[in-house]
Amino acid sequence: MTRELLPAGRRELSRAHITFYRAAMDGVELSKAWELYLQLEGDYTDTLAKATMHWVRQALIQEALATGQASLIGLFRREPWRVKTSAKPTLAEFASRFADAGDFSEAELTEMWRDEFGGSDRAEARRERLSQRLRQALQLLERATRRQPKRSDPVATWLAPNLAAKLAEAGLGTLGDVRDALAARRTPRWKDVPGVGEVWADRLQQWMDDHAIEAKPPAPMAVLPVASQLVPLERFSPPRQPVMRAAVAALQAPPSPYLPGGNALGALDDKHAIELWLAAKATNPNTLRSYRKNAERLLLWCYFERQATFPELTAEDAIHYRAWLNDLGRKSPEEWAGAGWKLPAEAWIGPRGAKRHSAEWRPFDGALSEGSVAQDLLTVRSLFEFLADGRVVQINPFKLLGKRATSRPAVDELTDQFTGRSFTMAEWHHVVDGLGVDGCSDLERRLVLVLWLGFACGLRASEMLSLTLGSIMLGEVWRLKVIGKGDKVRNVPLPSPVRDMLLAYLQSVGVQPDEVVRVARAPKDDKARMEPLLRSRRGRRRVGGPAPTQPLRYTALYESLKEHLAKRGSELALTDPVAASKFREASTHWLRHTCATLALKDGVPLNAVQRLLGHASLTTTSTYVTEHEEALMAAMEKFVVRASGT
Repeated sequence: MTRELLPAGRRELSRAHITFYRAAMDGVELSKAWELYLQLEGDYTDTLAKATMHWVRQALIQEALATGQASLIGLFRREPWRVKTSAKPTLAEFASRFADAGDFSEAELTEMWRDEFGGSDRAEARRERLSQRLRQALQLLERATRRQPKRSDPVATWLAPNLAAKLAEAGLGTLGDVRDALAARRTPRWKDVPGVGEVWADRLQQWMDDHAIEAKPPAPMAVLPVASQLVPLERFSPPRQPVMRAAVAALQAPPSPYLPGGNALGALDDKHAIELWLAAKATNPNTLRSYRKNAERLLLWCYFERQATFPELTAEDAIHYRAWLNDLGRKSPEEWAGAGWKLPAEAWIGPRGAKRHSAEWRPFDGALSEGSVAQDLLTVRSLFEFLADGRVVQINPFKLLGKRATSRPAVDELTDQFTGRSFTMAEWHHVVDGLGVDGCSDLERRLVLVLWLGFACGLRASEMLSLTLGSIMLGEVWRLKVIGKGDKVRNVPLPSPVRDMLLAYLQSVGVQPDEVVRVARAPKDDKARMEPLLRSRRGRRRVGGPAPTQPLRYTALYESLKEHLAKRGSELALTDPVAASKFREASTHWLRHTCATLALKDGVPLNAVQRLLGHASLTTTSTYVTEHEEALMAAMEKFVVRASGT
């Protein structure tokens, strides 16, 4: 889908546009930045991306003029990729990468930082000063452009013109109309708007969720059953009275920070404080969804269990919240009631996969693992650090919880994260049994490759989908350049059985082995290096034909894998019902968990597994093979060869 750009000012500049601009400034390739933030603008082309960037720059200039920041105009006239920020983090940012940073002295951390990033010349220092000035400018403009989309807004205010025109012609003139039409669709296929099919409906749905566009307003909370009061963040309405605890009021607590002028963020209530934090910290859609999930859980707990606002929370509340997370879904109804919790556990837990606009949605879909609880607490700790910096809260009560005890063996601690979410070796063999034989289709070869990329390489689904032909690194042992969470790069060994599966799949979609080698050795600016490794059926290439442009989408990957696992599980229903239940529950992330648990049981060293997964590794990623990498490659090669039976 292409579009004619509107003049700046006729369409709102959204958070996604500014994030896209910042990503380009940080040196992220335009195609990747587009895939992350601007899919709703249309399918990527160089022309469309550069035209959009020009429009964003013009809109930023107009915003600078409108907000009295004319001194910033010169900055925005520069193309953002010509003002790249340094990839070097501060010492504090560098230390925050490691869960055990407190075990190192400042001198040791400084030495590790220098080993990884080296010094800085004068030209780089000037570029960094310019970059810092531009970041400050963007922060100012983000405050000026933080208006959130509303149900009543016309579609042309926020959406690409061609898409907005099609929606308006179909009678969906406002964002609320679009949201309600999406909520009403009974099947994945959306037939309400001519020319806007399933892919675009999914993109619109995701955009609506990310920007908290509400479905039809629910009935007032006071007349709803208790369980139905647990609604997603975008539908939650905090009480108008900011002080909820009578005891606090009796002690004549200081004025609420939510009163006018009470905090530096300008937060109006807890919900608004979370929205400000998400806008500042959630730099990509996956992070946004994860942060929002953990923050809304805490928000609902505060109001329905503790009757307290964020500024009122204490260290005791933080301890109770941790205990509540650990007990939810694990205690019997009698034990749960005996603990004094106000709502029954079943009120918090709903069916897996329930949509946010559905009445069946609940904050949880089951009990949390130890690792998930730790991640939840880490996220809310970050939230309260932000609120403390903005003078919304006086202390960060979650900071006082401290870190998880590390007295248990490290291997046990790592494997415990995956308890109940991984296959045994026998179950894994059942997963892949009979796949990849001669004569199979390209779709089956793709499924085989996905399974083994998860099992043998420990890749997340998002990491698989971001792989391109340029990600392949040749050598005695092939490697994949993987971009993980937080855009951290690591080199992952590609064991020989998986390498052969990769070549077989690529050949089935029209990419010959000699071309794979040529592209791997090609310069970085070679366009072929950006071709997706995993691609949709529409991206299949004919021999001698044009390069495919359709990468595999997450939905297609997830559904094909779930369908395969469910089928394999049904084969065990009579002989092993417990295993059959596991197969029905399993998802893409189980492959990564299985990789970790079985590799450790097979004798692969803990540090090698941590490095493979991108967990707690102190070894820097380099363009050459280090001793550590050689050890990792050798260990995983042996493990995968044994697991594959080759």
